[in-house]
Amino acid sequence: MAVRHVCWRNSCSWLPFFAPEKYRIASDRPGSGNTKNIGSVMEIGKLVHGSGPFASLGEDVFDDYWMYYLTEDMARAAKLKRPPYTNLRSYLKYKGWAK
Repeated sequence: MAVRHVCWRNSCSWLPFFAPEKYRIASDRPGSGNTKNIGSVMEIGKLVHGSGPFASLGEDVFDDYWMYYLTEDMARAAKLKRPPYTNLRSYLKYKGWAK
């Protein structure tokens, strides 16, 4: 994590700055209820250290998960009874990678 000195209107403070890759801080849930927006982990430590659920799985798994993620509405529009997966655990099972 980089720390940057920031001054604003005669007031100076230290501002922590970090910019991990999205797959490292993404969660396996959408950011909002009925859309496909990629959510992020909520714990500060996981954000700062980039230790979300996809961090150990890699960017390719993250990309595949979110490229093919379907909401309930999207699944119905595709004439499916339900989305093939709704979280990382069911995704790994769907892909045959579950332990």
